[in-house]
Amino acid sequence: GKTYVSLIAWVISLLSYKNTDNFLMVGKTLTALKRNCLTYLDEFCNGLFKYSIPKKEAEFMGKRIFLEGVNDSRAENKIRGMTLQAVYCDELTLFTYDFFAMLLSRLSLPKSKLIGTTNPDSPNHWLNVNYLTRAEELNLKRWDFYLDDNKSIPQDIIDSLKKEYTGVFYERFILGKWVSADGLIYRNFVDNMDKFVIPKLEE
Repeated sequence: GKTYVSLIAWVISLLSYKNTDNFLMVGKTLTALKRNCLTYLDEFCNGLFKYSIPKKEAEFMGKRIFLEGVNDSRAENKIRGMTLQAVYCDELTLFTYDFFAMLLSRLSLPKSKLIGTTNPDSPNHWLNVNYLTRAEELNLKRWDFYLDDNKSIPQDIIDSLKKEYTGVFYERFILGKWVSADGLIYRNFVDNMDKFVIPKLEE
């Protein structure tokens, strides 16, 4: 899905930079980063991508890549003073706004790039409000991926997943919409207000 495609884009980006440049990969935790991204890179790079969680570093064809988790309030301090050429972010909606804003300020070199993935969240989430809805006025490209786009998942499993989710979770996970969880208690009412709300009672 989106993670696999984004990691291929990340590898291609790395190849376009010098070995002396600074790179960073970030996840909610280092464990999540390893599970979601690093193991995949290890697999499809045929041993060219190596990483060490204890050292918080990876190496790809002579390029050193720093690894960080952003699971606490001190995360912003981890990247203060860094100058980065390119960054990969796994599941951006789990990051704090302060950390992300600081991260963007670290990308101050020509041709600097940030590649990030996320699942939809509330339409009021800082990522959607401050960035995704402003894509046309920012130097930002956005790609949407849906369940049906993932050809590695058998059709019967896709059909089963579509049946499992309802309401806001169907809209987020299946339709890829940034929708609010407000109104879940009275979901039938929210989705069919024309059936319950009348402009005037008959006398």
